[in-house]
Amino acid sequence: MRILATAALCCLLLICLQDGLARACTSFCLDTPAGTFFATNFDFITGEGLVFVNQRGIAKEGYRQSTTGEKAKWTSAYGSVTFNVVGREFAWSGMNEAGLVVSSMELRASVLPEPDERTPFGMADWVQFVLDTCGSVQEVIALGPLVRVQDVGYPNHYLITDKDGQCAAIEYLDGEFVCYTGDELPVKAMANAVYAAGPAFIEQGVFPALNPGASVERVAACADKIERFAAEPGASTVEYAMRVLTETVVAPKKWWSNLFGEPYTRWNIVYDIARRTVHFRTVDSPRVKHLALGSFDLSCDAPLVMLDVNTDLEGNVERAFKPYDQDVNLKLFRKLCDRMDIEVSKEDAVELMEFFEGFECTH
Repeated sequence: MRILATAALCCLLLICLQDGLARACTSFCLDTPAGTFFATNFDFITGEGLVFVNQRGIAKEGYRQSTTGEKAKWTSAYGSVTFNVVGREFAWSGMNEAGLVVSSMELRASVLPEPDERTPFGMADWVQFVLDTCGSVQEVIALGPLVRVQDVGYPNHYLITDKDGQCAAIEYLDGEFVCYTGDELPVKAMANAVYAAGPAFIEQGVFPALNPGASVERVAACADKIERFAAEPGASTVEYAMRVLTETVVAPKKWWSNLFGEPYTRWNIVYDIARRTVHFRTVDSPRVKHLALGSFDLSCDAPLVMLDVNTDLEGNVERAFKPYDQDVNLKLFRKLCDRMDIEVSKEDAVELMEFFEGFECTH
């Protein structure tokens, strides 16, 4: 379908643009007696986005074909909350009801697999697919080699964790799915250099060839803060993690930030996995907001709901969520296209929206 393919390509370009427009990000896991917490920063040219609460039991389909013409088809086994830069189904980060958390970070050193018979996903729809279908880190690892991630521009790598505190770093190097976990994951933090560069810098002071935005320094700072938290048992974990995000690993400003006085780190998010709650703030709305995934009806016959990530509220924002609105979703998509100077017609964009809106409840 030509129009759908064109609109989808524009979505991907928004997420993976080259050079100074590409995004950074930092993520880390914090293991505590009260459970695992996952903290992440979103660093980008713009801070606009939507928070979605996605239902379980929805039959979905990918819009890309393998070399044999196959498309991915699945039913969401889990409901989730996701933070989306482009719009519906294009998740940057999120947590599902099983307690699995995924977050994306740009990795310019990535080399993605060549097209083959495996069903393909984009970097952002892969995140939604994983949250829909996997309940643990081990399930994500088992799934990894069975599907193929493809994209344009600079792709991502991922840090993931689950309710049991298992953590993994996933990236694509030399066309292969690469995963670090267990003893191979001595530092539960990532930025925008290959994962192995972080521990090497911490142990030996070795800088990688590609170190965008002082990536290994941010990883080292996370490692230090993770260790220091263990010595502060009385600290509020959410507040501690939020301080690390806002004070310690804020990404260096880019040229447009210096020119216009804009920050580069846009969103700060902390997932309290044991309680399935999310705490977040943005530069445009700096008061901390929170929600509990268990407070929402995640059944497939309930309406899909969403919230402007920059909503001007504080505290519990569950009642502020509204049913999915194509106009709002379309406005976000089109505004990003305009800002990035990417040409896409309203008709093409609407067709992409309607493709996702065609997903149905399996009951």
